[in-house]
Amino acid sequence: MSDARSALTRTPALARAVDLVFIWPGYLAGIVYLLLSFFVTYDVLARKWGGYVGLPTTRVTDEVSGYMLAVAATWGFSFALRTGAHVRVDVMFPYMARRVKTAVDVLAQLLMAAFAAIVAWKIWSLVADSLQSDMRSSTYLLTPLYIPQGILGVGFSLLALAAVFTAVAILAGWESSEESAGPQA
Repeated sequence: MSDARSALTRTPALARAVDLVFIWPGYLAGIVYLLLSFFVTYDVLARKWGGYVGLPTTRVTDEVSGYMLAVAATWGFSFALRTGAHVRVDVMFPYMARRVKTAVDVLAQLLMAAFAAIVAWKIWSLVADSLQSDMRSSTYLLTPLYIPQGILGVGFSLLALAAVFTAVAILAGWESSEESAGPQA
């Protein structure tokens, strides 16, 4: 607990404020997962016993749950990165010198940022194309495709920003390489 307090006092107020940008989508993702569980449970029960008790089914569970999963998964990426919850293979990491750890960690964050930025760029170009051609899903709701694509674009854009911010925080000394690795056993 004292490590967390010392890291908090070492982190500037601006950095803590920027972290809020990455934390609120994580909480939103958790709420969406919770709502999704209730939505799917209701629809399953309504399909099974709805005819007996008069519960209507939604008929759009597959489509809406897919959109909800897109929000929850991609918007949770930045939260997971900033809290150290991403899966990380660090067999050699504990045996490296401090400067090598820092260099490897910054490189990993910058590679993550580059990957997420490329994916976000491609998604945003897809959003622009879908808006221009008014593309819609071929489902019951006929959802404009720019909506789910935009959701993915926001998620990957946040991930790219979180990775860059983490690299800057490590270089500035606000975080150490060990802290960015998440909880240690």
